[in-house]
Amino acid sequence: MRRQIVACAFAVLSVALIAQETAKPIDYDTFCKLPDEGAKKMAFGATTAENRGTLARTHIERWRDANQARLDDKQKAVLADLLKSITSDSYAGGPQGEEARVKSRAIIANVERLFTRDDVMAMQFTEPCIPKK
Repeated sequence: MRRQIVACAFAVLSVALIAQETAKPIDYDTFCKLPDEGAKKMAFGATTAENRGTLARTHIERWRDANQARLDDKQKAVLADLLKSITSDSYAGGPQGEEARVKSRAIIANVERLFTRDDVMAMQFTEPCIPKK
């Protein structure tokens, strides 16, 4: 029984890795045209870690650009730190991914401290997309 569970787990991981390797990147504007949050989550999960990083960075960059006039220097600085911290490792599995996520936790805490809850929610990739300025 235990061997079957282990074999099943390896099969699932293998399929996920193959899907990651063969996934086609999706650009932000195409991603934005997906019909709903569920479709966005599926597309986000089906693409590569590198593409997920690009989608997340693009969304935050567009949010920052759309709100630039009302941001203070501290907010701009923490957004710059946040954007630098978002890499393909941020969305990777294994120790490398976990290390990247641990490093970004302090930055995320600062984002949550300096921005309203609504602002933080608007920065999430599942929220409405922001047109390019």
